[in-house]
Amino acid sequence: MDRISVLPKTILHDILGRLPDKDAAKTSVLSKSWSETWFSFPVVAAWSKDFFNLPELPLSPEDPLWLSKLDIFIEYVSKRLRRLHDQGLAVKELKLCMEDTCASMLVSQSHHIDKWIQMASESGVEVLQLYLTRSNDKLYNLPLCLAEAKSLTKLVLNGGIRLDPAFLNHSLKFFSVRTLFFCGILVGDERVMEHFISHCPLVENLTLIFCLLYKPSSVGDPPGSRADYVKSLSLHGLQKLKQVEVQGIGEVYIDAQNIEKLFYNGAIVDTSFKLNLGSYKNLRWLSLWFVKRADMWLLEQLPKIPFLESLILNHCSLCERTNISGPQLKFLKLTNCSNLKEINIDAPNLLSCEYSGKDEPVISFREISNQLEVNAHILMTRQHVDRLRQFIQNIEPQEVLTSLSLFIFHPYSIIESLGTLPGSSSPPSIKHMQLCSVSHRQTQYFPVLSWLLSSCFPETISFSLDCNFNTRAFMVYFYEMLMCSKKGECHCYSRGPECWWHGLKVVKITHLEWTYANIEDLKAMLNALPLSDNSEEEFITFTLEL
Repeated sequence: MDRISVLPKTILHDILGRLPDKDAAKTSVLSKSWSETWFSFPVVAAWSKDFFNLPELPLSPEDPLWLSKLDIFIEYVSKRLRRLHDQGLAVKELKLCMEDTCASMLVSQSHHIDKWIQMASESGVEVLQLYLTRSNDKLYNLPLCLAEAKSLTKLVLNGGIRLDPAFLNHSLKFFSVRTLFFCGILVGDERVMEHFISHCPLVENLTLIFCLLYKPSSVGDPPGSRADYVKSLSLHGLQKLKQVEVQGIGEVYIDAQNIEKLFYNGAIVDTSFKLNLGSYKNLRWLSLWFVKRADMWLLEQLPKIPFLESLILNHCSLCERTNISGPQLKFLKLTNCSNLKEINIDAPNLLSCEYSGKDEPVISFREISNQLEVNAHILMTRQHVDRLRQFIQNIEPQEVLTSLSLFIFHPYSIIESLGTLPGSSSPPSIKHMQLCSVSHRQTQYFPVLSWLLSSCFPETISFSLDCNFNTRAFMVYFYEMLMCSKKGECHCYSRGPECWWHGLKVVKITHLEWTYANIEDLKAMLNALPLSDNSEEEFITFTLEL
């Protein structure tokens, strides 16, 4: 017998708990000892994708092959839970994912899920996670036996699950729950979800994502056939609540003074949202997505959040002139916010400000920290090509702009929009530029580079090595241009005065920890690199010194 097998069961269970669920299950075939360890392991996890190899199965869920796979899945979960339950062993976690199962088939076998939840509840389950197939009319009714799970600390309900109104009349005992996660579930009564959550007085993390409310138009309608998104939510007595995520609910009131982190998504909210923050004195992190007229709400609510440190606005509707202030604000991020033409920021302790979008608003800072870094990410099209330089100059004070990332969309259309580029006036300086798209046509290289370098003077400029951006030949051309071997193509060669980049003394190239000093080394390095669209993007950086 190997030495690992003779370790105490608690240590072996800890080892299994650190493995992916599928790999942990494979240990049961190693030996009799490992089989016993596996069947006493208090975590039962089953993912339908591991039982249903979809590309190999027929399309019809009534096919015998489908049914046999489902039987194997049911037998596996039942055997694991029954053995733990009958021996009086604990079931710490029950994780079931049946998203690859036909909804009608799932409902027909719902009595098995009921039994699993009952056995887990009676065995002291602490974590219960259900991921079921989403459906408009075939829904799984969460059984009332769940109310007896007194030791439950985490509950995740995702997909075609219905909270029956019967829960309103049942004694709930979720006094140990710390985490609640509801996504896409349906409630039979608008009070059920509030009742359910309010009976978790020690909950610390609450997530509600696009939950539905059953609204039958006639007797006999299936539970999910007449459903709309939950419109309002009112919760009280959650004094331990620290982190909240709400998506798709128009009116939210949560009486919880200790909330520190709040995420709100109003993507499907038709009317103006209502979100109370008057009592959230400890709120540190706030993220708003797809909120209409967010500026009016911020103007009213931000003064009531004195300790807010991070503010994120994503795809929000703002007025043309927006003021953002916060004495403790340290991180500010604005992404694709509409209508914005001017942002006035009064945050003396701000350390980082990020702006992303296709518009180029005036961004001004009233009081700034000497550690403030401003990063801008701009999508350039032919409509905005002549405003890049103006955008850089409209950041006040200008020296705070740390980096500018440009994604050039259809470079050929930009080149058609370029007029005579100014060569005499000195462009604004920035610390770093990152370029994420260039043309594969060499005839367009010089116009694009001349436009960029006439718009700003970057101390460093980085190019993505992603093969989709076709930057390798462009980088070689860029280096040759900076070293004046392409000077004859420049407008200043015939009409002067000389462009600023012709006066560069040093052009240093770095990739990872390596530095390259000449064009031959650069070409050799580029040729040696594999073509890749790796998600971990790599860059080559040019450092420019006058």
